[in-house]
This record gives sequence, structure tokens and C-alpha cells, in this order.
Amino acid sequence: MPLWRIEAVADMDDPVWQDRAQWEWVIVRAASPAFARTLATDLDTPSGVNRYGVQNSNLGSAFSSEKLYHVVPETSGAFEAQGPDGIVAESRRRGPVNP
Repeated sequence: MPLWRIEAVADMDDPVWQDRAQWEWVIVRAASPAFARTLATDLDTPSGVNRYGVQNSNLGSAFSSEKLYHVVPETSGAFEAQGPDGIVAESRRRGPVNP
């Protein structure tokens, strides 16, 4: 299964963050970059928010925004490619923990 690195690209003080929690990077095991973004939403989507539909961007995940994060293949070899889909590792920048 491919590994993907989701990396923050916006400056920490960029207003596009809208006071969301920020991660420096997240490693995700997923079939595609789009699915990796979807799996990463568990880190910052408040409970009870529908993460798949059209919704208010103030409530949704920052991982779905190309202005905040980009996705690249993880090629460092530091993480196991075999295993179930999901978040493998993360490095938080700042912000509250998911409620």
C-alpha cells in the first residue's frame, strides 16, 4: 500500500488556518493522495461533522485544503508500507487536540 506525506504549506500565521490545529506533517497509508487526505481528517475534524459532504469550511478539515497542505509520496523508507489504511505517524505544529 502506498505511503503519503501530507505537509503543511501555509505559514503558521496565515489567516486561512482559521484557528484550526496544525500539523507539520502526517504520514498516511492509503491507495491514493485523495484517500490519504480523507483519512487524515480524523485528526482535526470535530465530532459530529460530516467530513464527506459540502459543508461550512469553518467546520471541516484543513487536510482537504490545497492552500494549507500538499500530499507527496513518502519515500524516506522510515515507515512500514505494509498494513491497513490509516495514519501511520504525525508531527503536530500547534493547536488543540481533536475533541
